[in-house]
Amino acid sequence: MLRKHRPRELTILDRVYEHISLPPLVVAAIDTPAFQRLRSLHQLGASSFLYPGAVHTRFEHSIGVAHMARTLLLNIQHHQPDLGLSEVDIELGMLAGLLHDVGHGPFSHLFEDVVSRRCGIEFNHEDMSEKIARRVLGDLVPQTHVDVVVGLMRGKALLGITYGEIISNKRNGIDVDRLDYFIRDSMCCFGKPTVDVRINRLFNSARIVCEEGQWQLAFEQKLALSLREIFTLRAKLHKNVYQHQVTKAIGHMIGDVIHAAAPRMPFDPHIYRVAYSSSLDITMRAPMAAVDWAAAILEHAHPSFPLNADDFIAEVVVINQGKGTADPLESVLFFNPKKPSQPLTRLKPAEDLKHGSPLFTPLQFEERTLMVFERRPTNGAVQRACERLNADPKYAAFFTESLPFYNTK
Repeated sequence: MLRKHRPRELTILDRVYEHISLPPLVVAAIDTPAFQRLRSLHQLGASSFLYPGAVHTRFEHSIGVAHMARTLLLNIQHHQPDLGLSEVDIELGMLAGLLHDVGHGPFSHLFEDVVSRRCGIEFNHEDMSEKIARRVLGDLVPQTHVDVVVGLMRGKALLGITYGEIISNKRNGIDVDRLDYFIRDSMCCFGKPTVDVRINRLFNSARIVCEEGQWQLAFEQKLALSLREIFTLRAKLHKNVYQHQVTKAIGHMIGDVIHAAAPRMPFDPHIYRVAYSSSLDITMRAPMAAVDWAAAILEHAHPSFPLNADDFIAEVVVINQGKGTADPLESVLFFNPKKPSQPLTRLKPAEDLKHGSPLFTPLQFEERTLMVFERRPTNGAVQRACERLNADPKYAAFFTESLPFYNTK
């Protein structure tokens, strides 16, 4: 038997999917303290200072991912009975979706960045999620099933598992984790999804196929434009929410607080207490990124307006559609249901236009922005240094435009 404990089946009301049914095994995992702490972890961290409605939690997101995993696997089970997906497979997929974020610390990615980069403590939420998931599942399922769930969380399926990319798809980013937070985050920030993504239509047109010995998701060719909208939504959320200048500025302030409080934080060697804690008790890459921009700004400080390295923060913000400078749509497999004997295809640029529209195909897929934040008033010294840097021919190739400084008075 898969289950060692049988709590009740549970139906909950969710803002995105309305009614979600959860089998007893998944409910048992939800009822653990490790998962319950996600109730107090905001999904978007500092973004709630920019969008007051963005106060949803990793608790509801994780349940949404579990629900999406079940919906997708049920569709695959219906359309591809030859794959032999069982109830056990579906529950393991749900558990992977449920626990994929359980290792996040307070303030989510912001905490991870500050602790690792500024405090010198090795911390990775994926590694922590695996450790916690193994502890949670050890009392619920056999060890072989624990290994399957962890593999799904990592996007590294064990041998014989055909649905290894549904939770974490490193090939092109189309997975149930991203789909849930794209939709949920846009609803909480903007009031409604900002693109027309019909998940049921997408899942009904999805199949699991084997190409060159690797199992992966494929979609009907008619879904090319819908997938393009999903990739575009990713870039929009990064631009307007996750990496917005206000989010970044607040994040740096919180980062300074975490860094200052780090000596009094209750870290243990494995950071389990931090991972299980709901909040912090603070009273106790590419050529552009390769440039040391803080040093470059200091170098261009006006003699009459001296600067110190602690006066400001310089950060390169990278926004793309999930595959760097490449078009992620070219990493998606497509099939034609009317011609089942036709081989699987990947869209090339010309075919992309054929199945979509030049109006919806970007000329470039990545942008890099140098953001500069003052830690304290500098009487215009930072602004003048940035203006001198921007006018320096040595750095002219790095910038296409310069936005005005915000008035902080």
